[in-house]
Amino acid sequence: MSRLTNDRHAQEIAALRTELAGLAVGVKLIRLDHVLSCKYRPDQPRAPAGQSDGGRWVSEGTDGASEAQSQTEDSVLEDGSRVLSIRIRAKPHTDWDEQHTVTGPDGTRTVFETSGLTQTIRDGDSGEILARSRLTQDGAEPEAFVQLARSRPRPSDDLARRFARALEAAGSLFSVLSGQNTKNRKAIFVAPASEYIPGDAYDHRAMWVGAVGQTELDQLCPRNREVQAIADLVAADVRASGNYMDEQDFGNKVHVGIADIIRAMRDPNFDAEISYDPITGDKVIYGTKGSLRLDTLEHPRPSTVCVYDHKTGRGYLRSRRAVDLVSAAQKRYPDATTFIAIEIRAGQ
Repeated sequence: MSRLTNDRHAQEIAALRTELAGLAVGVKLIRLDHVLSCKYRPDQPRAPAGQSDGGRWVSEGTDGASEAQSQTEDSVLEDGSRVLSIRIRAKPHTDWDEQHTVTGPDGTRTVFETSGLTQTIRDGDSGEILARSRLTQDGAEPEAFVQLARSRPRPSDDLARRFARALEAAGSLFSVLSGQNTKNRKAIFVAPASEYIPGDAYDHRAMWVGAVGQTELDQLCPRNREVQAIADLVAADVRASGNYMDEQDFGNKVHVGIADIIRAMRDPNFDAEISYDPITGDKVIYGTKGSLRLDTLEHPRPSTVCVYDHKTGRGYLRSRRAVDLVSAAQKRYPDATTFIAIEIRAGQ
């Protein structure tokens, strides 16, 4: 067989693979459209408090006492991002038990598939794996994955842009999941040590976002219960005093009260109400115009920094702020490799 014939044969195979990949994406879009037709409604029943899935949505026709086979939620954020979540509740899926598809304001889709404590992040259009990591007590550890033969290596600058968008998508997903926090499960955003730099390997930029139980949270950020208890105590005291003008003033007084208690401990690895220059990461005077405020910081290990964001009203942690919080902490602790963002809702 001539070389020309071999080249033509290889081209035909490549064309068939491309066509199959396109069909696979088409099928996924059809499935997505089907799921989107089942709109999330705020009056959809929830499982009762006290159960392992208490507060989570359940299917119609159930009393919440038993888990549904699957649950679907569709959320739209203030910036136009959309998060479609599918959870398998009874019969485990072959590949994942939670899947979240995040569509950014520009239409870029990123898919987060979680199986246990392992998470795979994919390009929502091509299906290409962008990263895979497993959550451990030391943070997110990267895991090796096999890329399909039809996938072509991305140029480093394109990969940098795609990773940055995935980081923004992770912030959007974290924002949605934080709004679903329960007493026994909280959303966390384990961000990479830095944003993607062309030429760098993936090894040090493992990323994980999802809800974890109290045991996992205690291993990652040992003082999370203490932070929650302080926030609850201060919120109750301020509310009981009645010494506030409105809900915004109430929130401000709660933030100040939490900071006073934590600062009084004089623990260098436990600090509150710190303002940073968002560009340099330098600590500045509290309230400096243009500065970024971090509510509470816990530095349990040299490699780990936990960033707590306190909420007192109906507001939620916006995706851009989630990324900014981690970015500021990275500049403050350049030697750390794991940064974990957690929302703490005072009084709840």
